[in-house]
Amino acid sequence: MAEPRTSQDLFNKVADIIDFSPHKYNQGVWGKAGTQYIGIQDASYIMWDDTSYEHDDITVDENELKEETRVDDACGTQACVAGWACLLSGYHPTMVEMELDDDSDKWAGSILNRVSSMFADAQKQLKEGGLKSIFSRKIGFNYNVMCDNANVDLPINPNTDRLLQMEDIEYEGMRLGGNMFYRPDALGAMLLNLDGCEAGTLFDGDYTWEADDLRLIGKGEDIDELLNEKYDDDGEWCSDCQMRLSVCDC
Repeated sequence: MAEPRTSQDLFNKVADIIDFSPHKYNQGVWGKAGTQYIGIQDASYIMWDDTSYEHDDITVDENELKEETRVDDACGTQACVAGWACLLSGYHPTMVEMELDDDSDKWAGSILNRVSSMFADAQKQLKEGGLKSIFSRKIGFNYNVMCDNANVDLPINPNTDRLLQMEDIEYEGMRLGGNMFYRPDALGAMLLNLDGCEAGTLFDGDYTWEADDLRLIGKGEDIDELLNEKYDDDGEWCSDCQMRLSVCDC
């Protein structure tokens, strides 16, 4: 009988995301979340647009306007297995400043609908003057470069004189300005205690995992064998190269 992995608890936590918040699981991205807007007069006044959320009739509680709640509780946050392993272990996407349009852009309406009644003045100001009337910054989140601290801007890589890219970072991470930056695939593999082959299979964007799959892996099941069982029924899966027979070169 297989021995449970040392990372079993983390596998179970990611499985719970898939089970109980399936809209937050997307194997096709390391991670993504709605854009963050920061207020001019009160820097703690933070809103997310609904680029990845379907509802417009949401009111926002005061505690949801704090940056500390963003990673797990912000509407629209999605991630793959590797991304959730990072987020649930206390790592964060880096922040990238984006252009804030002079006029109300196409998301202004959704932001307006999500401002609760306690921000009535802001509602009126936003409606009349557009986004720049109440917001000073528009922030996006880069899940290709994860950091050990929250609220950290994506840095310039001194070796390339451009913003740090995922491919710039070694497996063990890169220290810049007192912060550690990581590739989500390497960090996820380390946190889940996977070797390169296991991580390559588990993090592949072509596969969709079920919560029970991850729980079985946490209990010690072999990842490749489990994957093969999922596809063996149609006889179209190669167990050697992990590709469909139609494109297999074995």
